[in-house]
Amino acid sequence: MELFGIVSSKITEMYFKPSILICFNGEDGKGSGRSIPGFDLHDALCKSSKLLEKYGGHEMAVGLTLKKSKFEEFKNNFEIIANESNINNIVPIIEVDKEIVCDDINIETVESLKLLEPFGESNKMPIFIYKNLRIDSIRALSEGKHLKLSLKDGNLIIEAIGFYMGNYVNDFKLGDKVDILGVLEINEFSGLKMVQINLKDIRKSY
Repeated sequence: MELFGIVSSKITEMYFKPSILICFNGEDGKGSGRSIPGFDLHDALCKSSKLLEKYGGHEMAVGLTLKKSKFEEFKNNFEIIANESNINNIVPIIEVDKEIVCDDINIETVESLKLLEPFGESNKMPIFIYKNLRIDSIRALSEGKHLKLSLKDGNLIIEAIGFYMGNYVNDFKLGDKVDILGVLEINEFSGLKMVQINLKDIRKSY
């Protein structure tokens, strides 16, 4: 179930939609779900309780069991509840932990963040904002799915990757000044380590 929760969290983060993953062993299914701010996942299960064997959790994370024969009805009922809650109108809010500058972009800074582990639902990875970076290169990867950027702050070049953000490639051009939100991580390639920013959002600088 822990693995289900991790995968569900990734799906919810990727699409900003509540998700429930269910695995069946014969007729018995076990599942785990994660939600987004503004959608009460536990309440949604309460409204579908007649279809479940058991369930528990809270607004943002749940666990459940159900019979395979009830899955389609549960899925349809859950989708109706989600649509009635207007989840498509919920705007994602990203909480920024700290603004960083060029002096913070180093291996030592990223390594020090490991002291905060383990990261999870109640202990999110720190998200940083870095302002007034100039786009030095920009392209889409994996048939347009992902966004790859090289950004400059003076003589410092910063690499950034935005998974499932490939649609942004048409919104920016070389030389644009941008502010980015993201997670600091280490990208290791051919034995070389370098700091990379895993993008969560990007905007033009004011």
